Amino acid sequence: MKNVKAALPVIVIVLLLLSECPLGMASPEATVLVDPEESSVEVGQTFSVNISIANVSGLLGFDFLLSYNSSVLDLVSVGEGSFLKSVGSTFMINLTTKGLIWLAVAVYNPQGEIVSANGTGVLAVATFKAIAEGESLLDLFSRNPYRSDEVKLVADPPGLVVPIPNVAIDGHVIIGPDPPQAPSNPPSDPPVLLSPVLVGDINADGVVDMKDVGYVSRLFGTEPTEPLWDARADVNGDGKINMRDIGITSKNLWKTST
Repeated sequence: MKNVKAALPVIVIVLLLLSECPLGMASPEATVLVDPEESSVEVGQTFSVNISIANVSGLLGFDFLLSYNSSVLDLVSVGEGSFLKSVGSTFMINLTTKGLIWLAVAVYNPQGEIVSANGTGVLAVATFKAIAEGESLLDLFSRNPYRSDEVKLVADPPGLVVPIPNVAIDGHVIIGPDPPQAPSNPPSDPPVLLSPVLVGDINADGVVDMKDVGYVSRLFGTEPTEPLWDARADVNGDGKINMRDIGITSKNLWKTST
């Protein structure tokens, strides 16, 4: 029963966070931000962003919403970060739906003592998969009441809900095209041939035969700028592989180097 009694105040705080409650009106010192603020990814890539906090004192709980463009991003997972967990046990409510992340988390001590977090750390981590080219704003805000540039942060008692003034900084993601894939079966290199020892002996085996005629014929019309160009098949050396080269090779058919 002791643990249950210790958990009740933090559950109440989380529920109050989700409902109508005041936000900070004084000059804010704390900052809640999407980190990194700018992300560039490719279609098919999975990536993560942190919802981080900086320069906070006495943080007991938080409640934030983050919207994203579900036509270009799929939410893979979202979970609590390490900041509040570093000082004690936590209680989380996740009301996330497609296109909108909504988390509320509070920290408590099972022994009933009030504990809080100070400084800088990660409140939550969201992992996305890019599914289409385009871009998406990662918009941090609060609800009940709606504030476009502030989330709900709760400080230590006294008082059940003491708001911490803060500024929320949005993120932005640009999704580029999937890079072209290398062909699974790249074309094989043309055969490496030795320099001919007699005119028309393309493969330098000592005889002009149908192998030589066939090789020149296969490269017919090939130009020096093309990958398959082979100067050995340019029998007359005029920078072209045409009927003249086939004719010269054919005229020397069956000649040998001996």
